[in-house]
Amino acid sequence: MSQINMSTKICLILILLTITVISCASKDTARISSKAAKVEEQEDLSISRQQAYYHFSLSRLHLFRREFREALSEARIAEQTNPDSAALKYNLALVLISVNRFPEALAMLEKSIQLNPEYDPAHRLLGRIYASSTDPNRREMAIEELSKSTKFDPQESYMFLGIVQTEKGDYDNAIKNFSKFTELSPRDERGYYFLGRVYYLKNSPDKAEEYLERAVDLNPNYNSALIDLAMIYEKAGKYEETEEIYKSLVDRFPNNMDVYLRYGNFLYRTNRKSDASKQYEKAQALDMNNLDLKLRLALLYIDSREYDNAIEQLRLILLGDPENERAKYYLALCYVETRNYDHALELLNSIDEDSDIKNDVLIQKSYLYEKQGNINKSIELIEQAYNADPENESIVNYLAILYRNSNRNKDAIDLLDNYLQSHPENQNLLYSLGIVYFMDKQESKSISTMEKLIELNPDNSDALNFVGYYYADKGENLDKAMEYVQKALEISPNKGYIIDSLGWVYFKKGDSDKALELLLKAATLTSNDPEVMSHIGDVYRDMGDYNKALYYYEKGIEMVSGNDEDEIAVELKLKIEELKDKIKSEK
Repeated sequence: MSQINMSTKICLILILLTITVISCASKDTARISSKAAKVEEQEDLSISRQQAYYHFSLSRLHLFRREFREALSEARIAEQTNPDSAALKYNLALVLISVNRFPEALAMLEKSIQLNPEYDPAHRLLGRIYASSTDPNRREMAIEELSKSTKFDPQESYMFLGIVQTEKGDYDNAIKNFSKFTELSPRDERGYYFLGRVYYLKNSPDKAEEYLERAVDLNPNYNSALIDLAMIYEKAGKYEETEEIYKSLVDRFPNNMDVYLRYGNFLYRTNRKSDASKQYEKAQALDMNNLDLKLRLALLYIDSREYDNAIEQLRLILLGDPENERAKYYLALCYVETRNYDHALELLNSIDEDSDIKNDVLIQKSYLYEKQGNINKSIELIEQAYNADPENESIVNYLAILYRNSNRNKDAIDLLDNYLQSHPENQNLLYSLGIVYFMDKQESKSISTMEKLIELNPDNSDALNFVGYYYADKGENLDKAMEYVQKALEISPNKGYIIDSLGWVYFKKGDSDKALELLLKAATLTSNDPEVMSHIGDVYRDMGDYNKALYYYEKGIEMVSGNDEDEIAVELKLKIEELKDKIKSEK
């Protein structure tokens, strides 16, 4: 989960407005009554004014009882009975807010201020309504109105000012106003909470953590502060503290789906996918019809290679929403991974050609045809995707690979060159270009391309390994080869193919014992790599152990999957024949 979860201004303002309205039933009644009384003291208490005050009192009583319809009716009668009272217009605005009729409330507050420009409660409430607007001009007016109301109700006005300024990106002034709020209300956790959020937005995570911790100290059940604090802890690498917060939240709120989702996301990001799926499953149990949650859980299963569970979730989604294109797409991915290619293709073909994921669909269909051996159809589809989106790096790279696999090296080189003209520092495609040059027997261009990539990024382990292995295989620049491969291994430790390269360098330098140690280790880390088997066989042959050499050569042949025309297969067969002849001649 990404940046700190800043609530939208509208939601935050409306929540606080609701709190204001409810609290007004107990706090503001006395204030408004007092203010209304002062206004009325300047006038004769006629019968109409007495009736207005009577209906005003009834409206407050109904509001206190949460009888909103009756409260609105009485507030309207009071305002209409005495239309010259700023306090009664303010009261009507309060009741209108309680029933979510904000435009009418806004108009009534503006009339209240026209009647009495010094009426502070109206400025305060008007500022809060302006603050909830998405109109930038209204937000500026909110700051003006709230600034006027700080005399009447400084604590809440400073808070609202801070919220509006935070949304504007005026973090320094927001901090000043939140700080004033905490000075006036040092035991109110909200001030510290908002200070923590602003400091996080200012990229001051230490200060953000400090203030959020103070908010939680004052109120250990302050959920918003706990959630934000957990995110800050996670970004700081304090995983134990992060998990402690999430555990406490799920214990206290076992029916809160959002808490399970957040906890699950944290576990997923820390590579505890099995634990993450358990939290997602708990969230799903709270809302079995939540299709978005089912999709999230399915993606987690896919990432964990639990394809059967993913297929089950995706089928459930399609039962409830048969035209869900993403569910079809991911279900097709699962079928590809489980080698159910026909069902995968059927699903992909059912997705609308104008879908938002059309390029992803074309790529996957292309991959399917490639797996089925129809390389021409595969290229045709990926070319469609390329024509629709020629700036898509993944599409360009995949198309280049298909060209290369179909012996169209020139097309692959032209494609990559064209892309790199406008993206000369794209490391992925520079590496691909180096590989294609090598496959096209343009070895000098291949190495110069890889060297350019190393200049751009001296820590590119793949390029370092490629150049180092090339020199070792040629028996040239062995010291430089050793330097490159050792650096690649430091950057990407425990990578079998890099350890294989390092073993090969040692072999070329004449240290067969060290070479064999490394190559055997590489064999345990790589999966079915005939090249590694060939290298181990070479070392045993050099050491005079021909039987073990033959064993590894033959093992390499088995790994080529029956493709007798594969270059490594041809090479291994030749080595076996030569070694058998050598054994016979020595006997």
